[in-house]
Amino acid sequence: MVGWIILGVFLALLALILFIPLGVDLGNEGGQFHLSAKVGGLLIQLLPKTEKKPKKEKEEKKKKKAEEEEEEEPKPKKKRSLPFNRDELLELLHVALRSIGKFGRAWHVDRFVLHYVAAGNDPYDTAMTYGWVNAALSSLSPLCQKRFQVRDCSVWTDVDFTQDKTFLELGLAMTITFWRLNGVINSLLFGALKILIRSKRRKKKEAKALKKAQKAAQTAPEAQEAAQAAPDTDQKEKKENIQEEERMAANG
Repeated sequence: MVGWIILGVFLALLALILFIPLGVDLGNEGGQFHLSAKVGGLLIQLLPKTEKKPKKEKEEKKKKKAEEEEEEEPKPKKKRSLPFNRDELLELLHVALRSIGKFGRAWHVDRFVLHYVAAGNDPYDTAMTYGWVNAALSSLSPLCQKRFQVRDCSVWTDVDFTQDKTFLELGLAMTITFWRLNGVINSLLFGALKILIRSKRRKKKEAKALKKAQKAAQTAPEAQEAAQAAPDTDQKEKKENIQEEERMAANG
C-alpha cells in the first residue's frame, strides 16, 4: 500500500513538472534590457537586478579602480566577427520558427514587439541593411501567421539617414509546457548544428582562398623582378659572345 502511494506521488509530481506552463518575458525596450521567467502563474524578475547599497569600502575600491582605468590608455577593442553571415542567420531563423512551429498550438504568445530603424554613417550600407531586414520579415511573417496566434503584436520598420546608431526595440512574452519545450530545444539544436558546420566549412574555404591570393600577391613582384632581370642577362651573354668572336678573329 505504501509503495502504491509513493508511486502515485511520484507520477503526480512528474505530471506537474511536465505539464506545468513555463515561460519567458524578455526584451530591450526603453533603452533597458529586461528578463523575467514564468513558472505557472508566477512571474520572477531576473534582470535588471535590484542593486544593493554598497558598503563604504566597496565604494572606495570602485572609485580607485575607476581612477586607475582613467589614467591608463584605452585599449583598442577587437571587432568580433559573427559565426554566421546574413544568409545563414536568415536560415537559422527559419529553422527556429520551424522547430517552434512544430508545437505551435502549444505556444501561448501574449506579446511580440519589434521596432526597427536602420541608421549609420554609410547611406549605402544603411539602405542595404534596411532592405535585408524587410526581406527577412516578409519571408518569416507568413510562417509566423500559420504557426502562432499572438494576442498583442506591434511590428514596424523605418530608415533614418540622419542618425549614426540603429534603433531597435524587441519584446517577447510566451509560455509552453516543459515536455513540449524539450522537443523544441532538440529540434533547434540539430538544425543549428547543421548550419554551424556549413558555416565553418565556408570560412575554411574563404581562408584558403585568401592565403592563395596573398601568396600570388607576394610572388608577383618577384616574377616582375625576374622578368626585368632576364633581358639584362641576355644582353651580357650577347656582349660576351661578341667579345669572344672578336678575340677569335684577332687570333685567327
